[in-house]
Amino acid sequence: MVSNVNHCQGFEEDESDFINFKGKQVIVLGGGDTAMDCNRTSIRQGAKSVSCVYRRDEENMPGSRREVKNAREEGVQFLFNRQPVEIIGKDKVEGIKVVETVMGAPDENGRRKAEVVEGSEQIIPADAVLVAFGFQASPSPWFDKFGIETDAYGRVIAPKQGKFMYQTTNEKIFAGGDMVRGSDLVVTAIDEGRKAADGIMDYLDI
Repeated sequence: MVSNVNHCQGFEEDESDFINFKGKQVIVLGGGDTAMDCNRTSIRQGAKSVSCVYRRDEENMPGSRREVKNAREEGVQFLFNRQPVEIIGKDKVEGIKVVETVMGAPDENGRRKAEVVEGSEQIIPADAVLVAFGFQASPSPWFDKFGIETDAYGRVIAPKQGKFMYQTTNEKIFAGGDMVRGSDLVVTAIDEGRKAADGIMDYLDI
């Protein structure tokens, strides 16, 4: 919630840049740490209610358990096994349509899939909806031209344990962060960027 941080620190140039959820019914979509930040920021702004909607169950939610616990303590309500399908409203947000889910068999990574329960649609009233979904890798068109291979999820193949750290399948190109590992923390990307730089130095024998 960058606008909230700027507002609290007095950095904003225009008051209209500040997004204020005071007195509003807020729904946050997602189950990661970014969603928890949105939940708790909305609560602290004085939202009338904050509901975190997540398509899997609590056991399969990726967010920090401590963050979830703290969000609950601050008043956030969690709606698990709900998958959003449509934002309701014409000139303004009036709610969100969701369907219920059940946890199915594990996928190739061992994580159980959320399967939709037919006929389970429902509308949850809301004044504001915050989308806090995870990162989806998006390979660039030029990857193929330069021989940069990706996995089944579009993430660049650049192993830490390779001959040179974070070297891609093009020996002259290195990569790290979300494009390699998927959604993660900024500090993780910074760390991998530094290690990739070490890999480049080793490759150049400097």
